[in-house]
Amino acid sequence: MNIVRLSSRKTAIIGFMSFFTLAVSGQEKAALEISHSNPPSEALAPLRFLAADELMGRGTMRSEIHIAARYVSEEFRAAGLRTCQGANDYFQSFDIKSQVPSKMGTLKMAGKSYTIGNEVVEINGDNLTFSAPVVYAGFGTGEDLDKAGVQGKIVVAKMGFSDTSKINEAFHDVDLKRKMVKDRGGVALIELYRPMGFPWSGIVRFLSSERPEIENSDKLPELLLNDSLVASKLQGQGTIGSIDITDVVNTYTPAENVLGWVEGSDPKLKDEFIVLSAHYDHLGVAKKPKMEEGKMDSIYNGARDNALGTTAVIDAARYFAKHPPKRSILFIAYTGEEIGEIGSKYFSEHPLVPLRQIVYNLNIDNASYDDTTIVTVVGLGRTTADADIKKACAAFQVTAMPDLEPEQDLFDRSDNVNLAEKGIPAPTFSLGMRKFDAEINKRYHQLSDEVGNLNLSYCMKFINSFILSAENIANDQTRPVWIPGDKYEAAAKTLYGN
Repeated sequence: MNIVRLSSRKTAIIGFMSFFTLAVSGQEKAALEISHSNPPSEALAPLRFLAADELMGRGTMRSEIHIAARYVSEEFRAAGLRTCQGANDYFQSFDIKSQVPSKMGTLKMAGKSYTIGNEVVEINGDNLTFSAPVVYAGFGTGEDLDKAGVQGKIVVAKMGFSDTSKINEAFHDVDLKRKMVKDRGGVALIELYRPMGFPWSGIVRFLSSERPEIENSDKLPELLLNDSLVASKLQGQGTIGSIDITDVVNTYTPAENVLGWVEGSDPKLKDEFIVLSAHYDHLGVAKKPKMEEGKMDSIYNGARDNALGTTAVIDAARYFAKHPPKRSILFIAYTGEEIGEIGSKYFSEHPLVPLRQIVYNLNIDNASYDDTTIVTVVGLGRTTADADIKKACAAFQVTAMPDLEPEQDLFDRSDNVNLAEKGIPAPTFSLGMRKFDAEINKRYHQLSDEVGNLNLSYCMKFINSFILSAENIANDQTRPVWIPGDKYEAAAKTLYGN
C-alpha cells in the first residue's frame, strides 16, 4: 500500500513538473536560463572592479585606462570569445591626438582679414599656409556643392544642413559635410556661424581649448567664421582666400577599443552581426578633492556611467559564448566616449567587421536612474526591434520606455550615433529615467557615482533584460530595420542597398 502511494505521489510530481516545464516557456524560460547562468556574485564582479578607486576613475588619457582595457580583454578571453581579424589580440589600437589650437593666424577673403581666436576658430586642421579660390555653397549639401563647383576651392557654407538645424546637429553634421567637400575636390571648408541658441563666446572658449580627436592626416581643414554677411560678397567668382595658421601643438596618446565575437548558430543568419557595446572610460580624477556625501573624494568612479554598461557587455559575452544565438554577436568596449565618442568613431571608420554585415547595435550608456520599474531605451520607436526589447524587459519585471525628454537629444550624444550615422539601427539601452533632472544629476558625472549607492537588485534586472533583448533580436528571423522616415533611413539604404 505504501509502495502504491509513493508511486502515485511520484507520478503526480512528475506530471506537475512536466506541466511546469511546458508553462514556463518562451521568454520566461529564457529569463530563467539567463538568471541561472548569471548569478549576482559573478555578474556584478566586473562592476566592482571597474568602479574601484584603484582604477582612478578610468580617465581616457590616464594610464589606468589600460588596466581596465586589459581586464575587459581577459574577461573576453575567459569567456572564449573569438578575436577579430585585424585586431591585436582583443585590442583595436589607435592614437588619440590632443591638439592645442592656434591662437595666432589669419583668414583673408572678400577684402577682409579675420584673426584666429576672435572672428574665426579652427574646428579641424593643423598648422596651415595656403591660398585658393573661394566659393559660397549655401548649406553645403551635396546638391549645393555640385551646383557651386568646389574642385580646388575653399568652400564657404552655413552651419548645419538647413535653417532648422540645432547647434549639436550642426556639429554632428560637420564630418559628413567635410567628407562631401573633400570627395568633390575641395581644399578647405569654412562654416559660417549661426547662433542657434549658443553664443559665439562659448564656441570660441570650447574650440580654443585643448581637445582630443582621432589622428587622421587625411582630414580636410575646417574653420568656423563669425561673419554671416560675407556670404553676399562671395556670390560671384574670382575671390581668392588665404589661410595662415601657426603654433598648433599636438600630442599623442595610445588608446584601444576591446572587441571579441561569438559565431551564430544559424548557417545563413550567422553572417549577420548584432553589436553589443558600451564605453569603459570615465572622467578620471578631479583637480581638487571635495566633500561628497560625508567624505573627501576626488575619484570619479563612474559606476553607473559606464562600469555597469561594460559589465552588462561582459556578462552578455559570458552567456552567449555558452548559448550562441542564430546571428553572430560582436562585443565592443569602447574607449573615449567621455571626450567625444572617439573610440566608436574610430571603429565606425575602421570596422573590423564589414559594416553592411552589422544589422543592429544595442549600445549601453548611463547617467543615473529615477525609476527602478523601467528601462529607458533611447531610440525605442525608431526601429522594428521594439517588440523584442519590450518582451525581454517584461520577463524581468521592468518596462521598456522611450526617452521621455527627446529635447535632450540623447540619441546623438552617445557611442550608438557613430554606427547610426552609417545606417545601422542603433538605440541605447539605459537605466530608467523619467526626467533628466536634479535626481539624475545628483549622480551623473559626479564623484558620488559609486557602487555603494546603487540598487544592485535593479542592476541585475537591467543586465539580464539587456542580454535577453539581444538574444531576441539575434534570433529573430526578420532583420531589424529603421522605422520608415527615420533620419538615418537614407544612410541604411546606402549601406545595405535596399
